[in-house]
Amino acid sequence: MVTIDEIAKLSKVSISTVSKALNGYTEISEKTRKRIIDIADELGYMPNATAQSLVRKRSNTVGVVYEVQYGLKNLFFSSVLEAFRKNIESKGYDILLLSHNTDSGLDYLRHCQSKNVDAVLVVSGGDNSDAIHKLYLSQLAVLTLDPAEKGPNSIFSDSYHSIKRSCKYLYDLGHKRIAFINGSYTNFIGRERLRAYLDFIHEKGLEPLYLAERSNEKYSYEEGYTTMKMIFEAYGLPEAVCSVSDLMAIGAINYLYNHGFSVPGDVSVIGFDDLQVCEIVTPKLTTIRQDYEAFGELACDTLLGMIEGKVRKIDPIIVDTEIIVRDSCRKRK
Repeated sequence: MVTIDEIAKLSKVSISTVSKALNGYTEISEKTRKRIIDIADELGYMPNATAQSLVRKRSNTVGVVYEVQYGLKNLFFSSVLEAFRKNIESKGYDILLLSHNTDSGLDYLRHCQSKNVDAVLVVSGGDNSDAIHKLYLSQLAVLTLDPAEKGPNSIFSDSYHSIKRSCKYLYDLGHKRIAFINGSYTNFIGRERLRAYLDFIHEKGLEPLYLAERSNEKYSYEEGYTTMKMIFEAYGLPEAVCSVSDLMAIGAINYLYNHGFSVPGDVSVIGFDDLQVCEIVTPKLTTIRQDYEAFGELACDTLLGMIEGKVRKIDPIIVDTEIIVRDSCRKRK
């Protein structure tokens, strides 16, 4: 195993200088640093992670709150997490999935403290809002994807203008009876999407076709199927459907197929997310694209910036979206 003593002898500098070069200190010249790093690479030197952690007072580990029962069923969250993992690992960091175990007393914050993590990305926290709030009150850098409430230290798509864009697209195709497959009414993102739909409908003087009393928490295929059934039973056949997730849109399409209607022949349907499944369903789904690669990169860069700058509060990061036109919508005759 190569030691810094050997690197120092070959570099003809002190052990202290080698240590500073390998640990990113700025008090040595760039020329010297490069020479030392090149020699270390040639020798196949592997730094001791524990020692580096003590020197830098960092573990180069980012914790991730990702409650499986909520996260894995949301394919957008899974895609963002994968994009984040690739970006953060390319910067020399590891990720640690955090546990919240009330029986053992190991909540998110205690888990972070026990593993000395540098920052936390909250992807899906489920019902553990109190435990997540403790993270925000700590000295950790924390960023939340799709927060329950609008506020600092969060990253999310421009849901309001995205849904208005969906509705306008359907309206411009000649559709007037536009139904809405809603998401959760218990969080900020779901409420923003509903507000956008209702604002558009009222601006155009149309009848709202949605379920005011039904909150869909999982954005799932099953919820889309059931919500479409309930809308059909309450209002009859709509001309178009604006959905807040791709899986819910596919559920709505299958309900319509199972009851003798075609998409887009009888009803146009637009989704939200642009999951890979949009390309393989029939018809291929027109949708609002959320750029999960951009989410992963922005989340990575933001958390590292918070760590380096010792900033613990930032303004919300709002990511724009775009319509991806495929086959599930058509002009009304």
